[in-house]
Amino acid sequence: MDRRELLQWLVATGGLSAFNRLSPRDLSALGEEAHRRPRPLDGVALTLDAQEMRTVAAAAEAIIPRTSTPGATDAGVSAFVDLMLAEWYPAGDVERFRAGLQALDAASQTRTGALFADATSAQHVAHLKDIDALVAALRRTPSAAVSDHWFAMLKYLTVWGYCTSEVAMRETLHSYPPAMQYDGFAPVG
Repeated sequence: MDRRELLQWLVATGGLSAFNRLSPRDLSALGEEAHRRPRPLDGVALTLDAQEMRTVAAAAEAIIPRTSTPGATDAGVSAFVDLMLAEWYPAGDVERFRAGLQALDAASQTRTGALFADATSAQHVAHLKDIDALVAALRRTPSAAVSDHWFAMLKYLTVWGYCTSEVAMRETLHSYPPAMQYDGFAPVG
């Protein structure tokens, strides 16, 4: 699957109704712009607290791990997620997302004796596979609003943030620099 197909998949699966109206090209441009935005100093997040950022980073890295190509951490996905939550998601969605992160930490403590971010990579994957199976089951239920599930939001934002990062475009998707657009009406000189 190439970058354009991934972005079309993001549009089709929906993460937020405002994003559903964007074309793959617009979704890509929005993501790329979000990565270029200056970040707060000293790693201060915009919406999430420090523990939530650690949880998002660990979960995103489990979704897209570093292999012979960069992972979600290399692509700055946790900062991307935080920015999108701060600027694009309504307060109710942000609270549902944060509650999901807290539930993930609580379940991880029960299951492993450690907060999610402090568990092992294998434990991250096992735990997220269980949650992903739950979300997949919700997708098969006609009346379910699966994109409202916090993990569906996280997975959506992780893939989007990764695919629009310069490091992933260069080293994984081999689509950097992005193709230029020809404008026949642009002035000469």
